[in-house]
Amino acid sequence: MSGKKSGIALRLTPVATWLLCALTGAQSVSAREYFNPAFLGGQGSQVDLSAFEGSGYVPPGKYMVDVYMNQNKVDSRELTFKDVGGRLEPELTLAQLAGWGVNVKGIPALQGKPLESVAPTLSTFIPQATSHLDFPHLRLDLSVPQMSMQPNYRGFVDPALWDEGIPALMLNYNVNGTQGRYDSNTNGSRSDSLFATFRDGLNVGPWRLRSTQTYTYNNTRYDNANVPDIPSQRQWRNSNTYVQRDIRSLRAEMTAGETNTGSDVFDSIPFRGVQLSSDDAMLPDSMQGFAPVITGTANSNAQVTVKQNGYVVYQTTVAPGPFRITDMYATGGAGDLTVNVKEADGTTHVSTVAYSSLPIMQRPGGFKYEVTVGKYHGGNITNGSRAPEFGLATLVYGLPHNVTVYGGGVVANNYQSTVLGTGLSLGELGSMSADVTQARAQLSGQNGQPDTWKNGLSYRLRYSKSLMSTGTGIDLAAYRYSTKDYYSFSDVNSMGYSLNDYQVPWALDRRRSTLQANLRQSLGEWGSLYLSGSTTRYWDKSGTDTNLSAGYNLMMKGISYGLSYSVDRIKRDGAYPQNRQVSFNMQVPFSLFGPQAALQSISANYGMTHDNRGTVTQSAGVGGSLLDNKLSWNAQQGWGNGNQSDSSSLFLGYQGSKGNANLGYSNSGSNKSLSYGLSGALLAHQHGVTLSRALGDGAVLVRAPGADGVMVSTGGVATDWRGYAVLPSISPYRKNSVSLDPTTLPDGADVEQTSVNLYPTRGAVVMADYKVRVGDQLLLTLLHEGKPVPFGATATLEGSDVQSSGFVGDGGRVYLAGMPPEGRVQVKWGDEAGQQCSTSYRVTTTKTELTQLDAPCQ
Repeated sequence: MSGKKSGIALRLTPVATWLLCALTGAQSVSAREYFNPAFLGGQGSQVDLSAFEGSGYVPPGKYMVDVYMNQNKVDSRELTFKDVGGRLEPELTLAQLAGWGVNVKGIPALQGKPLESVAPTLSTFIPQATSHLDFPHLRLDLSVPQMSMQPNYRGFVDPALWDEGIPALMLNYNVNGTQGRYDSNTNGSRSDSLFATFRDGLNVGPWRLRSTQTYTYNNTRYDNANVPDIPSQRQWRNSNTYVQRDIRSLRAEMTAGETNTGSDVFDSIPFRGVQLSSDDAMLPDSMQGFAPVITGTANSNAQVTVKQNGYVVYQTTVAPGPFRITDMYATGGAGDLTVNVKEADGTTHVSTVAYSSLPIMQRPGGFKYEVTVGKYHGGNITNGSRAPEFGLATLVYGLPHNVTVYGGGVVANNYQSTVLGTGLSLGELGSMSADVTQARAQLSGQNGQPDTWKNGLSYRLRYSKSLMSTGTGIDLAAYRYSTKDYYSFSDVNSMGYSLNDYQVPWALDRRRSTLQANLRQSLGEWGSLYLSGSTTRYWDKSGTDTNLSAGYNLMMKGISYGLSYSVDRIKRDGAYPQNRQVSFNMQVPFSLFGPQAALQSISANYGMTHDNRGTVTQSAGVGGSLLDNKLSWNAQQGWGNGNQSDSSSLFLGYQGSKGNANLGYSNSGSNKSLSYGLSGALLAHQHGVTLSRALGDGAVLVRAPGADGVMVSTGGVATDWRGYAVLPSISPYRKNSVSLDPTTLPDGADVEQTSVNLYPTRGAVVMADYKVRVGDQLLLTLLHEGKPVPFGATATLEGSDVQSSGFVGDGGRVYLAGMPPEGRVQVKWGDEAGQQCSTSYRVTTTKTELTQLDAPCQ
């Protein structure tokens, strides 16, 4: 350093000096920004830009936002936001708050107000409640204290939101036909057959009318004039006609007409009469079915997580001390529960709750019931039957300690029966139920002999268990034994009547014992095994009736293999000998041969069967799909040993949003046939008729008038030329979210809200009604006194419900969408008279084009 002082010289430029002074004085400067209108030039000094001076300013208006209630997403919709004391607050209705879980009925300030009314600002009626709009992410966060929320039943839906739907007429149709030709040197023949099923429905308020009709047609004509043709056979039959409605106060459905009793306690009985039965769908998801009560103790504010088979099925936060979880969902019939209690300091306690259940089981305090009064209606098994009047009542009730009891009775002038049983969850040993049925039946005397009464018993045992550690599952194993003098209600009422032509000969035989089982075994990457079978013995008849299906499935390198063995009966020359066969099948996707798009939806298949008579049948084919999997096709070639003829077949199937259709052709030796089918539904409503796929018990009518071809993202269907579509199935008494895909809206169209939440009752047809704005797109150049309107001015359409507005940009230009063909626009850039003007416009182009106009503003 040569003895010199070392140092650093710092020289500030004028710009750096100015920045330093500005930063130093920042502590005393207000956070509010100031925009100098003079920088805009021209008339800039006249414009009021104070609205933009607040940090993160967002102007009031309508915005599409995701709604979160206490950090849980509950909705996506367009909401109106207003300026309240310098901050944006959403305009919310009481119905929306109730749908998001707020207990509006329990808040004193809201008592007596209709659900359609707009609620005040949250904090004015719920202390400590807040709302925050995260505009960059279009997210609205609502925070409401737990004491102001609805009872903590997961899946709870306020019954006040249940929607009975609109008046509607439904018609499901399924038509299948075949035209066959048999060529013979001696006597060829031609045959035609047609089978059609129609399922009708009519909804008026809470009432549901349902009915089923079937039509059958058969016709056979012979080429040999000496052989008479078989007369055409036509049959039209009505069945299952009933009217139904819910009884909310009883958590039940009332049905009057022709239907069947439940099968939880007694075997199902066909009847004509009146039925009242509980409907578990009216309960919250977390109160349905059976789930064990989980108890424990937390040492701090702890997080409790419950897993089954590795998946989280429940999570909550508990306060210090003992806790008791009673609102778990019914998570399935098998799989032990792992309970993790994570304390505030990170300490975790782990325990296991053995869990297994049967469908009949209920959680403690849960119940199901049924009361039926009517006449026995034997249906179509026999050519006629007795029709005594009877009454039936059943009850299933859940007790503590994983115990369920059930029982019931049937009373008629020729029959009396009672049943009593219990279901138990045995933890690691599985679950089982056992019951006994006592029956007293009156048998008609033969050859002038007096009627006799018979008393008998029937015992039933059911068992279920899954061993997740070994991948073994017993879905259900059941055994039933009946004494010789036991008769079911259907046995008594069908005795002495002949079977119709389409029933198997043993349909009326009295069962002595039945054993059935469904087993499965997972082998991991080596596939899986399954077995399903039953064997039945009958009184006064030797031998058994056995049905068995067993198999092995494997997926390896994209190729699927299947090997199966089955035992059943096959009809041959009026007899039903036992049929045993082994089958092998294989499917090879063409995607294995390359990444080309054309190969991704095509696969080849091979199948072979060998039965106990030595018959071997083989087939090979190729199939795929087109048009986004709407159109499927398949071509098969078959051959076999012995005297079997080679066969070939072609099939085409189309699955559209308005219905399904199929067409097939087959050729096997002297037999040729053409088959066809058509299925779908029609829904008639106050706005017209809309085509649909086959409808379930209820449906959603999507109404977006003027918006054709818009995809309904929750159902895979598109609106028709009028803007209507049908979602063919819904979940009753649950929130059903129906959304439109805004990217598929036609040019010039816009909707205020793309997502709607619906809460239908059972069988309801509810309407998702969207307010569609269809109009022109304008780019106006606004001129005031010969100069462009100042930057930042607001432009709004006058005298219309259409919410079209925008901010004026540079050069007086403003973009407006959804505008009518002509109208008047109000422009404002201040509160004084000289800072406002209006202009009219008229559009002569189509809605698909952007119209640019110079608009003098006076």
